[in-house]
Amino acid sequence: MNINLEAWQKAPVKIVLEAIKHSKNKNEEDNLIAFLLLDVGAEMLFKTYLGLPKKITGAITSEDERYNITRKGFHDVVEGVKNSRQGISVKDLARVEFFHGIRNKLYHQGNGLAVHSSHLLEYIDVLKILFKQLLKVELDDFISSSRLSKDQVVYIAKIKKEVSESLEKSRSLKNKLELLSELVIEAISPALLLPSYKRKFSALSEKAFSQENFTLIGEEVHSYKCLPVETDKRADIVEWFKDITKPLLIGSKYYDVLYKSTQAGEHHHIRALGNTLGIKTVEVERQIVPNIFGFIYNDFFDLKSYYKHIVEIVIFQDVYFNNQLNFMVFENDDIHPQFHDQSDIEYWDSTLKSCHTQNQKLNDFINIIDNWLIDDEKLTRALNTNKTVG
Repeated sequence: MNINLEAWQKAPVKIVLEAIKHSKNKNEEDNLIAFLLLDVGAEMLFKTYLGLPKKITGAITSEDERYNITRKGFHDVVEGVKNSRQGISVKDLARVEFFHGIRNKLYHQGNGLAVHSSHLLEYIDVLKILFKQLLKVELDDFISSSRLSKDQVVYIAKIKKEVSESLEKSRSLKNKLELLSELVIEAISPALLLPSYKRKFSALSEKAFSQENFTLIGEEVHSYKCLPVETDKRADIVEWFKDITKPLLIGSKYYDVLYKSTQAGEHHHIRALGNTLGIKTVEVERQIVPNIFGFIYNDFFDLKSYYKHIVEIVIFQDVYFNNQLNFMVFENDDIHPQFHDQSDIEYWDSTLKSCHTQNQKLNDFINIIDNWLIDDEKLTRALNTNKTVG
């Protein structure tokens, strides 16, 4: 192998890389070979780590204890790694044990069993994390550097620069879009932009998100605010916002479309849930509310997203304008991760194409809103002229 690795790193790295090579063939036989090799690589990784001196690994258990564990079974080895390594993710080790259980079924039950592609991809991803933590090996860097020529490295650097430039343009277009959205709100009802309304909206939002939830990240408990899940409580929140908003919109020429009754909730989320669960029809409790307050049945909202929600109703109608913006990328750190079976060139070419597509979409939104503002101004002048004549 043409790689700069320590002697003890080479064997487990080579096995896992061979597994990744087989996984790229994407057929049942190679998936099976890849999965079995990954399991061998995982056990070799753990035993190699346990057998290395403390000065290399920073292990907190004695060398004799670690050596004795390497002569035991797989689960004892995993437990030994867990006890000797501070900061290692218990969840990642549990995932390896889960995949080892699948490997045992494959090994002992033989023909008729196949490896699920999602399990294969997950096993590869978790081993990348553990190789970095235990043997200080970045598998992605090794894979990348081993298959790129000098010209390819230069090409990728060029693409990365274009991606950064494209994202900079995205941020500029986003700012323009937010300004135009406020101009739309001004045309609908200038009172919605007043500091007094913003203060009331903020106070109600804080009250709406007052329910505390908890989640476990690693071994730490984190709390966060969320909307209540009960439909009746969401209905109460709708009434809060209706009380401060409705008086400001009664005289607007867009009142009817904003207060048209609609089913609350994002039905594309419901469809996605159905696809994930493999269920054709998902029964979800829906609520009939004024169109302008349907956002309260989403997972999150703030004043900016509320303004864009109004823009979506008045201008884009059934187009998921707000939702598309929420899933756009505006910083390098937010770019989706590279799949293990993607080459670097494929990944960065695809990323650049996505950035260009995103900017085209932003430009399309801007043009549509610009045209709407022009038409609204003409309509307002015509109405004012008719009032004067009358």
